[in-house]
Amino acid sequence: MRKLAIILLFTVLLLGCSQSEQPEKLRVGILPIEDSLPIVVADEQGFFEKNGLDVEVIQFSSAVERDAALTAGEVDAVVTDPLAVILLRDKGYDVEIASLCLGKTPKEGVFAILASPNSDIETVEDLNGKEIAVSLNTIIEYALDVMLSEYNINYTKVSIPKIPVRMQALLNGNIEAAVLPEPLASYAVSKGAKLILSDAMLNESITQTVIVFRGDIEKEKVQKFLEAYREAVKEINSNKEKYREKFVEIARVPEDIAESYPIPDYPEPQPLPKEYYDRYLEWAMQKGLIEEEVPYEEATI
Repeated sequence: MRKLAIILLFTVLLLGCSQSEQPEKLRVGILPIEDSLPIVVADEQGFFEKNGLDVEVIQFSSAVERDAALTAGEVDAVVTDPLAVILLRDKGYDVEIASLCLGKTPKEGVFAILASPNSDIETVEDLNGKEIAVSLNTIIEYALDVMLSEYNINYTKVSIPKIPVRMQALLNGNIEAAVLPEPLASYAVSKGAKLILSDAMLNESITQTVIVFRGDIEKEKVQKFLEAYREAVKEINSNKEKYREKFVEIARVPEDIAESYPIPDYPEPQPLPKEYYDRYLEWAMQKGLIEEEVPYEEATI
Protein backbone atom coordinates (compact mmCIF):
# COMPACT_ATOMS: atom_id res chain seq x y z
CA MET A 1 0.00 0.00 0.00
CA ARG A 2 2.81 2.37 0.91
CA LYS A 3 4.57 1.51 -2.33
CA LEU A 4 1.40 2.31 -4.31
CA ALA A 5 1.07 5.67 -2.52
CA ILE A 6 4.67 6.56 -3.38
CA ILE A 7 4.09 5.65 -7.03
CA LEU A 8 0.92 7.77 -7.15
CA LEU A 9 2.70 10.73 -5.52
CA PHE A 10 5.58 10.45 -7.98
CA THR A 11 3.12 10.34 -10.90
CA VAL A 12 1.32 13.45 -9.66
CA LEU A 13 4.61 15.29 -9.30
CA LEU A 14 5.65 14.31 -12.82
CA LEU A 15 2.32 15.47 -14.23
CA GLY A 16 2.63 18.76 -12.37
CA CYS A 17 6.12 19.36 -13.74
CA SER A 18 5.13 18.50 -17.30
CA GLN A 19 2.10 20.81 -17.14
CA SER A 20 4.13 23.70 -15.75
CA GLU A 21 6.65 23.29 -18.55
CA GLN A 22 3.97 23.35 -21.24
CA PRO A 23 4.32 26.45 -23.46
CA GLU A 24 1.63 29.10 -23.06
CA LYS A 25 -0.72 29.39 -26.00
CA LEU A 26 -1.11 32.63 -27.90
CA ARG A 27 -3.01 33.37 -31.12
CA VAL A 28 -1.67 36.21 -33.26
CA GLY A 29 -3.45 37.71 -36.26
CA ILE A 30 -1.43 39.16 -39.15
CA LEU A 31 -2.10 40.72 -42.55
CA PRO A 32 -0.08 40.20 -45.76
CA ILE A 33 2.08 43.28 -45.09
CA GLU A 34 5.80 43.80 -44.50
CA ASP A 35 5.16 44.56 -40.82
CA SER A 36 4.28 40.87 -40.27
CA LEU A 37 7.70 39.46 -41.20
CA PRO A 38 9.26 39.40 -37.68
CA ILE A 39 6.28 37.47 -36.32
CA VAL A 40 6.54 34.86 -39.08
CA VAL A 41 10.30 34.56 -38.60
CA ALA A 42 9.94 34.27 -34.81
CA ASP A 43 7.47 31.44 -35.38
CA GLU A 44 9.46 29.58 -38.04
CA GLN A 45 12.81 29.97 -36.26
CA GLY A 46 11.46 28.71 -32.94
CA PHE A 47 11.95 31.97 -31.04
CA PHE A 48 8.45 31.83 -29.57
CA GLU A 49 8.94 28.27 -28.40
CA LYS A 50 12.32 29.21 -26.93
CA ASN A 51 10.55 31.85 -24.83
CA GLY A 52 7.91 29.45 -23.57
CA LEU A 53 5.12 30.28 -25.99
CA ASP A 54 3.03 28.14 -28.30
CA VAL A 55 2.04 30.74 -30.89
CA GLU A 56 -0.51 30.16 -33.60
CA VAL A 57 -0.06 32.70 -36.40
CA ILE A 58 -3.37 33.33 -38.18
CA GLN A 59 -3.38 35.20 -41.50
CA PHE A 60 -6.26 37.49 -42.44
CA SER A 61 -6.89 39.02 -45.84
CA SER A 62 -8.35 42.30 -44.56
CA ALA A 63 -8.17 44.61 -41.57
CA VAL A 64 -11.94 44.20 -41.10
CA GLU A 65 -11.55 40.43 -40.65
CA ARG A 66 -8.56 40.89 -38.35
CA ASP A 67 -10.32 43.42 -36.11
CA ALA A 68 -13.45 41.28 -35.95
CA ALA A 69 -11.36 38.32 -34.77
CA LEU A 70 -9.62 40.49 -32.15
CA THR A 71 -12.83 41.93 -30.72
CA ALA A 72 -14.48 38.50 -30.73
CA GLY A 73 -11.58 37.04 -28.72
CA GLU A 74 -10.58 34.70 -31.56
CA VAL A 75 -7.03 36.09 -31.54
CA ASP A 76 -5.00 37.48 -28.64
CA ALA A 77 -2.80 39.95 -30.52
CA VAL A 78 -2.53 41.68 -33.89
CA VAL A 79 -0.39 44.13 -35.82
CA THR A 80 -2.46 47.23 -36.54
CA ASP A 81 -2.14 51.03 -36.29
CA PRO A 82 -2.71 53.51 -33.45
CA LEU A 83 -5.81 54.98 -35.07
CA ALA A 84 -7.48 51.56 -35.15
CA VAL A 85 -6.70 51.14 -31.44
CA ILE A 86 -8.25 54.52 -30.62
CA LEU A 87 -11.41 53.67 -32.57
CA LEU A 88 -11.71 50.24 -30.94
CA ARG A 89 -11.24 51.59 -27.43
CA ASP A 90 -13.81 54.29 -28.12
CA LYS A 91 -16.28 51.48 -28.90
CA GLY A 92 -15.51 49.86 -25.55
CA TYR A 93 -13.05 47.17 -26.58
CA ASP A 94 -10.16 46.54 -24.17
CA VAL A 95 -7.11 46.54 -26.44
CA GLU A 96 -3.65 47.86 -25.58
CA ILE A 97 -0.57 48.87 -27.56
CA ALA A 98 2.37 46.73 -26.44
CA SER A 99 5.04 48.04 -28.81
CA LEU A 100 5.87 50.10 -31.84
CA CYS A 101 6.19 47.92 -34.93
CA LEU A 102 7.23 50.03 -37.94
CA GLY A 103 7.42 53.82 -38.19
CA LYS A 104 10.16 54.75 -35.75
CA THR A 105 11.76 56.88 -38.49
CA PRO A 106 10.36 58.44 -41.70
CA LYS A 107 12.21 55.95 -43.93
CA GLU A 108 9.87 53.23 -42.65
CA GLY A 109 6.90 55.15 -44.02
CA VAL A 110 4.65 53.22 -46.33
CA PHE A 111 2.03 55.65 -47.70
CA ALA A 112 2.32 57.69 -50.89
CA ILE A 113 0.21 60.19 -52.81
CA LEU A 114 0.39 59.26 -56.47
CA ALA A 115 -0.89 60.85 -59.68
CA SER A 116 -2.16 58.83 -62.61
CA PRO A 117 0.26 58.37 -65.54
CA ASN A 118 -1.62 60.76 -67.86
CA SER A 119 -2.53 63.34 -65.25
CA ASP A 120 -1.18 66.89 -65.40
CA ILE A 121 -0.34 66.67 -61.68
CA GLU A 122 3.41 67.02 -61.12
CA THR A 123 3.76 68.69 -57.72
CA VAL A 124 1.89 68.86 -54.42
CA GLU A 125 0.51 72.27 -55.40
CA ASP A 126 -1.04 70.69 -58.49
CA LEU A 127 -3.30 68.67 -56.17
CA ASN A 128 -5.23 71.88 -55.41
CA GLY A 129 -8.86 71.38 -56.42
CA LYS A 130 -8.30 67.71 -57.32
CA GLU A 131 -10.02 64.53 -56.17
CA ILE A 132 -7.83 62.07 -54.26
CA ALA A 133 -8.93 58.46 -53.74
CA VAL A 134 -8.56 57.05 -50.22
CA SER A 135 -10.17 54.70 -47.73
CA LEU A 136 -12.13 56.98 -45.41
CA ASN A 137 -11.77 56.96 -41.60
CA THR A 138 -8.56 54.92 -41.76
CA ILE A 139 -4.84 55.54 -41.41
CA ILE A 140 -4.76 56.11 -45.18
CA GLU A 141 -7.02 59.17 -44.90
CA TYR A 142 -5.07 60.26 -41.82
CA ALA A 143 -1.76 59.99 -43.75
CA LEU A 144 -3.17 62.10 -46.59
CA ASP A 145 -4.36 64.87 -44.26
CA VAL A 146 -1.11 64.97 -42.29
CA MET A 147 1.09 64.90 -45.39
CA LEU A 148 -0.81 67.83 -46.92
CA SER A 149 -1.29 69.79 -43.68
CA GLU A 150 1.69 72.02 -44.45
CA TYR A 151 0.32 73.01 -47.84
CA ASN A 152 -2.37 75.63 -48.44
CA ILE A 153 -4.43 73.60 -50.88
CA ASN A 154 -7.97 72.26 -51.14
CA TYR A 155 -8.74 68.72 -52.21
CA THR A 156 -11.71 66.39 -52.28
CA LYS A 157 -11.57 62.83 -51.00
CA VAL A 158 -13.11 60.04 -53.03
CA SER A 159 -13.81 56.77 -51.22
CA ILE A 160 -12.39 53.66 -52.89
CA PRO A 161 -11.87 51.31 -49.91
CA LYS A 162 -10.32 48.34 -51.70
CA ILE A 163 -6.65 49.03 -52.33
CA PRO A 164 -6.24 46.96 -55.55
CA VAL A 165 -9.33 48.64 -57.02
CA ARG A 166 -7.96 52.06 -56.04
CA MET A 167 -4.60 51.30 -57.66
CA GLN A 168 -6.22 50.10 -60.87
CA ALA A 169 -8.46 53.18 -61.03
CA LEU A 170 -5.33 55.32 -60.71
CA LEU A 171 -3.37 53.44 -63.39
CA ASN A 172 -6.37 53.47 -65.74
CA GLY A 173 -6.81 57.22 -65.28
CA ASN A 174 -10.27 56.86 -63.76
CA ILE A 175 -9.02 58.95 -60.84
CA GLU A 176 -6.28 61.56 -61.07
CA ALA A 177 -4.70 60.94 -57.66
CA ALA A 178 -4.77 58.34 -54.92
CA VAL A 179 -3.07 57.31 -51.69
CA LEU A 180 -1.56 53.81 -51.79
CA PRO A 181 0.45 51.82 -49.26
CA GLU A 182 3.69 50.04 -50.05
CA PRO A 183 4.57 47.87 -51.87
CA LEU A 184 1.70 48.72 -54.24
CA ALA A 185 2.79 52.36 -54.33
CA SER A 186 6.20 51.35 -55.72
CA TYR A 187 4.52 48.94 -58.12
CA ALA A 188 2.20 51.68 -59.39
CA VAL A 189 5.22 53.94 -59.97
CA SER A 190 6.88 51.14 -61.96
CA LYS A 191 3.75 51.12 -64.14
CA GLY A 192 3.84 54.85 -64.83
CA ALA A 193 2.13 56.49 -61.86
CA LYS A 194 3.82 59.65 -60.60
CA LEU A 195 5.05 59.90 -57.01
CA ILE A 196 3.93 63.25 -55.63
CA LEU A 197 4.65 62.84 -51.91
CA SER A 198 5.21 60.03 -49.42
CA ASP A 199 5.52 59.87 -45.65
CA ALA A 200 9.01 58.43 -46.17
CA MET A 201 10.03 61.80 -47.70
CA LEU A 202 9.14 63.83 -44.60
CA ASN A 203 11.42 65.08 -41.83
CA GLU A 204 9.54 63.20 -39.13
CA SER A 205 7.64 59.93 -38.97
CA ILE A 206 3.89 60.44 -39.25
CA THR A 207 2.60 56.86 -39.64
CA GLN A 208 3.25 53.84 -37.48
CA THR A 209 2.11 50.29 -36.96
CA VAL A 210 1.90 48.74 -33.52
CA ILE A 211 1.65 45.35 -31.81
CA VAL A 212 -1.63 45.20 -29.92
CA PHE A 213 -2.92 42.74 -27.30
CA ARG A 214 -6.30 42.23 -25.73
CA GLY A 215 -6.30 43.73 -22.26
CA ASP A 216 -7.01 40.42 -20.54
CA ILE A 217 -3.80 38.77 -21.77
CA GLU A 218 -1.26 38.27 -18.97
CA LYS A 219 1.53 40.85 -19.13
CA GLU A 220 4.14 38.13 -18.57
CA LYS A 221 2.95 36.45 -21.75
CA VAL A 222 3.16 39.77 -23.60
CA GLN A 223 6.78 40.21 -22.49
CA LYS A 224 7.66 36.71 -23.65
CA PHE A 225 6.16 37.52 -27.03
CA LEU A 226 8.12 40.77 -27.30
CA GLU A 227 11.38 39.04 -26.37
CA ALA A 228 10.88 36.48 -29.16
CA TYR A 229 9.93 39.32 -31.51
CA ARG A 230 13.16 41.12 -30.54
CA GLU A 231 15.20 38.06 -31.50
CA ALA A 232 13.45 37.87 -34.87
CA VAL A 233 14.11 41.57 -35.56
CA LYS A 234 17.81 41.15 -34.85
CA GLU A 235 17.93 38.08 -37.07
CA ILE A 236 16.21 39.82 -40.00
CA ASN A 237 18.19 43.06 -39.75
CA SER A 238 21.50 41.17 -39.83
CA ASN A 239 20.48 38.78 -42.64
CA LYS A 240 18.08 40.72 -44.87
CA GLU A 241 18.74 38.95 -48.16
CA LYS A 242 18.37 35.59 -46.43
CA TYR A 243 14.77 36.54 -45.74
CA ARG A 244 13.96 38.29 -49.03
CA GLU A 245 11.95 35.39 -50.42
CA LYS A 246 9.90 35.17 -47.23
CA PHE A 247 9.53 38.98 -47.16
CA VAL A 248 8.26 39.03 -50.76
CA GLU A 249 5.80 36.27 -49.92
CA ILE A 250 4.51 37.83 -46.69
CA ALA A 251 4.27 41.40 -48.02
CA ARG A 252 2.95 40.26 -51.41
CA VAL A 253 5.56 42.29 -53.23
CA PRO A 254 4.76 42.21 -56.98
CA GLU A 255 7.21 40.16 -59.00
CA ASP A 256 8.24 43.16 -61.12
CA ILE A 257 9.84 44.88 -58.11
CA ALA A 258 10.58 41.89 -55.85
CA GLU A 259 14.37 42.02 -56.24
CA SER A 260 14.75 45.77 -55.75
CA TYR A 261 12.08 46.56 -53.17
CA PRO A 262 13.87 47.46 -49.90
CA ILE A 263 13.44 45.41 -46.74
CA PRO A 264 13.05 47.87 -43.84
CA ASP A 265 15.18 48.09 -40.72
CA TYR A 266 12.77 46.69 -38.17
CA PRO A 267 12.89 48.50 -34.80
CA GLU A 268 13.24 46.38 -31.68
CA PRO A 269 10.20 46.34 -29.38
CA GLN A 270 9.68 49.70 -27.67
CA PRO A 271 6.81 51.90 -26.46
CA LEU A 272 4.94 53.96 -29.03
CA PRO A 273 5.97 57.58 -28.33
CA LYS A 274 3.11 59.62 -26.84
CA GLU A 275 3.59 62.42 -29.36
CA TYR A 276 2.89 59.98 -32.20
CA TYR A 277 -0.23 58.66 -30.48
CA ASP A 278 -1.53 62.15 -29.68
CA ARG A 279 -1.45 63.12 -33.35
CA TYR A 280 -3.81 60.26 -34.23
CA LEU A 281 -6.02 61.14 -31.26
CA GLU A 282 -6.27 64.80 -32.28
CA TRP A 283 -7.15 63.86 -35.87
CA ALA A 284 -9.82 61.37 -34.76
CA MET A 285 -11.40 63.99 -32.47
CA GLN A 286 -11.35 66.67 -35.16
CA LYS A 287 -13.03 64.25 -37.57
CA GLY A 288 -15.68 63.35 -35.01
CA LEU A 289 -14.72 59.67 -35.17
CA ILE A 290 -14.71 59.24 -31.39
CA GLU A 291 -17.13 60.44 -28.73
CA GLU A 292 -14.54 61.31 -26.09
CA GLU A 293 -10.77 61.40 -25.63
CA VAL A 294 -8.95 58.05 -25.39
CA PRO A 295 -5.91 58.73 -23.12
CA TYR A 296 -2.50 57.39 -24.10
CA GLU A 297 -2.07 55.86 -20.64
CA GLU A 298 -5.20 53.72 -21.08
CA ALA A 299 -4.37 52.61 -24.62
CA THR A 300 -0.81 51.43 -23.94
CA ILE A 301 0.76 48.76 -21.75
